[in-house]
Amino acid sequence: MDKVLFFDAGPIISLVMSRMWWLLPKLKEQFGGKFYITPAVKFELIDRPLQTKRFAFEALQVMKLIREGTLEVYTNVPEKKVGQLIKLANSTFKIKGKSMDIIQEGEVQSVACALELNAPLVMDERTLRLFIENGKEMKSLLEHRFHKTVVADNSKIDLFQSQLKDVTIIRSAELVSVAYKLGLLDLYVPKKKAGRSVLIDSMLWAVKFSGCAVTEHEIDEIKNELLR
Repeated sequence: MDKVLFFDAGPIISLVMSRMWWLLPKLKEQFGGKFYITPAVKFELIDRPLQTKRFAFEALQVMKLIREGTLEVYTNVPEKKVGQLIKLANSTFKIKGKSMDIIQEGEVQSVACALELNAPLVMDERTLRLFIENGKEMKSLLEHRFHKTVVADNSKIDLFQSQLKDVTIIRSAELVSVAYKLGLLDLYVPKKKAGRSVLIDSMLWAVKFSGCAVTEHEIDEIKNELLR
């Protein structure tokens, strides 16, 4: 079976907006497998933004990646599993007795496909990643975001996590770090003292400001590791 990596919309948007999308073909070559997106992710990346003037050119860049074979649309989506996960997740947290829709179809399609093929998932969005990795903290995150008391069904949190505990999640911050280790960004090292430190800072903050949920502390940790 081919090696597979699934992408949610967020990391591709992060790379396009930070002008590092050109790393994807090179990373795929090094990976030696397939880079997949689901139909719902394609809709988020191409079909919807093409209807706007603001993000249409970004959509064309993603279309180019598909046309050239860097990204492929995976159509064998386990829709029954997707529906089950959406129903479970969106009934887990409530505000004033009303269930909160906390995840979208594109994210869940990606997770379900990654789970079915036992493949890693590249995802920048904090909400679903936190739900998978540490669901108990989701209540605090949602209360901070909406400034209201959130009631959580802990049994549903445990059930959701138990179903997705085997999914490995990677962020665009890790992707550009791999690219750095491979020397793909060496041409950008400035000829000055601590040039590599400047490059690492710039690439990690670029993806953060483009949507990757990575903290300043995590950036410092990644930077220290890359400079060792």
